[in-house]
Amino acid sequence: MTGSIIHSRSVTFHPAVWIAGWAVIALFLQGIELRWLAVLAAPTFFLVSVFAAGDALRLARRARWLLLAIAVLFIVSTPGERLPGIAGSFGLTSDGFSLAAEHVLRLLLLLTTLAWLLKGLRNEGLLAGLHCLTRPFGAARDRLVVRLLLALEYAEHENDSGNWRAWLGSDGSNDGERSHVRLELGRLHLADRIALATCGAVALLAVLK
Repeated sequence: MTGSIIHSRSVTFHPAVWIAGWAVIALFLQGIELRWLAVLAAPTFFLVSVFAAGDALRLARRARWLLLAIAVLFIVSTPGERLPGIAGSFGLTSDGFSLAAEHVLRLLLLLTTLAWLLKGLRNEGLLAGLHCLTRPFGAARDRLVVRLLLALEYAEHENDSGNWRAWLGSDGSNDGERSHVRLELGRLHLADRIALATCGAVALLAVLK
């Protein structure tokens, strides 16, 4: 793997900063109530529709069954004040619908902003950012990044040959095919280091709160 600076009009920080920032946002979304999620959703969905509509719709469509399962689970299993009419006779509650809407909206926010992030960084930026953030793994991070690259290529080409089973069960002997992968790592500047430290501090505060 080689290192050089990633040139992109849409990315002014190192990709690791954008990934860490998204992770912090995802962490804070877990504690936000439905009304504030709705307030955040309006401008967020608008921006995503402008910059990454196709990617966001594709990601949401792939998660449609998960979204449906979450909605049904909370609707049918949440106790509370029963709805009037026939819905209440089936044990459905307003609290259940409220919790279902909250969790579905939260997941949609995560998915759509993730789609926006992935479109902005592209595969090269995503891999470079993860390579930086996985520094504690030492030399193993190179193999992790190469495996992720293979997974991304597989997902993009949507191969149906069944080779994914062999890939998951391989011992890494075939990684030699990727021994000449060129990864543009980029250099962490002072602003990047400050931003990463800020993300870490904010995440720690959120966890300890």
